[in-house]
Amino acid sequence: MTMSSTDPQRPHLRRLVMFDAVMRSGSTGAAARQLGLSQPAVSDALSKLEAETGTRLLDRGTAGSVGTEAGKLLHRRVARMLRQIEQGIAHIGEANATAVDTRAVTRLLTTTQIRYHIAITEHGSFRAAARHLCIAEPTLHRTARDFESGLRVSLYRRHLRGMVATEIGTHLAMILRVALREIDQALAEIANAQGLAEGRISFGCLPMMPKQLLARAIGRMLRLHPRVEIEMEEGSHRYLMGTLRNGTADFVIGALRGNGLAPDLIETALFEDPYVIVARSAHRLARAARIEDADLARQRWIIPPRGMPRHAALQALFAQLPKRPSAVLETSSLAMMTTALAESDCLSVLSRSQAFTREFNADIAVLPVDVPWPKRLVGTTTRAGWLPTHIQRRFLTLVRQECRSMASATSRSAEDRDAVVPVNRSRSAAERSAYRSALSR
Repeated sequence: MTMSSTDPQRPHLRRLVMFDAVMRSGSTGAAARQLGLSQPAVSDALSKLEAETGTRLLDRGTAGSVGTEAGKLLHRRVARMLRQIEQGIAHIGEANATAVDTRAVTRLLTTTQIRYHIAITEHGSFRAAARHLCIAEPTLHRTARDFESGLRVSLYRRHLRGMVATEIGTHLAMILRVALREIDQALAEIANAQGLAEGRISFGCLPMMPKQLLARAIGRMLRLHPRVEIEMEEGSHRYLMGTLRNGTADFVIGALRGNGLAPDLIETALFEDPYVIVARSAHRLARAARIEDADLARQRWIIPPRGMPRHAALQALFAQLPKRPSAVLETSSLAMMTTALAESDCLSVLSRSQAFTREFNADIAVLPVDVPWPKRLVGTTTRAGWLPTHIQRRFLTLVRQECRSMASATSRSAEDRDAVVPVNRSRSAAERSAYRSALSR
């Protein structure tokens, strides 16, 4: 399981703030003066932080304090966390015409305030959050209201369920969850550097992503790093973008959406995976040397639901036919679609990689039909500004290598079978002979 945003095993936020001040100023004395604390209080907090992280973070001497290698790893992530929280608070203040000292407010936040606020948004109300945290509701109420007062914005409102988070409060919780993930990343990097563990990778996978590709990348990763923990969740585009934004997933792999993506997310293309029209191998069109628009219009089709890219690709094809074909089954399940294809004379649409890798063990043929839709790009989606750990970078490198290999293999398969030819384009005798020869292999 991914460490939750309310996990008490994370170092205390105030100690991380003191550590940041020491790393920036070069001494506990200077940090204490900046924070308005005593030097013994800062030294004690740093000792507790080292106990929490299980490693020495500072080399202390008469000339001041210098970060160890572990300390430098931690500080890079702490600085990123504090910057993200400051930017989030500043954005909320600007949107609500309230002016606060974002740096001062950020450095006064407590682990308890953040933990309680995130619990309120995750569980839906003060009452449910208090029950989950095993504390009295008045205790949670006082802490939440102090948190709200310090930010000078309304984070909560009355509802039939009791007190719930406002839209601003929910957005702030998302910012805090993502910011706290930096500390999880830091602890993983420190453990990896010390040979104690190899970290974790948590990512989302869109349904059309070839699972064989991911399985090969995961297999190679586990051979290189036997102790790495990998968590993959499959889901819809909307759901997985939500897990990415709230910090549950580190990245998402699958079809890219291009211009429709929000500016807080970054897409990186890995390979082209165009759509192809498919049928069971025994279908009469699978043996045809030429397929007319009228042939396609007479067929029954299995279609994906509205809103999915494959649906839009099919609609573009249907718009060019003399009449609209009959859709007999609508399903978002690729397994159901390929099984239904094997048991009927219906047609449908897949990505080229799905069709040629036989992922669902279905006996499927790719028809010589050109889908009039922009080429589908497969790649990764990450949060803007995301900084992967060494282990996450290694896994993404393996995924890129497998993507290049699959793109090359499926492209060769398509060429070998002469699979993608524009509708209504007559073939020469040589082309028809080559096509029949490929089908008979």
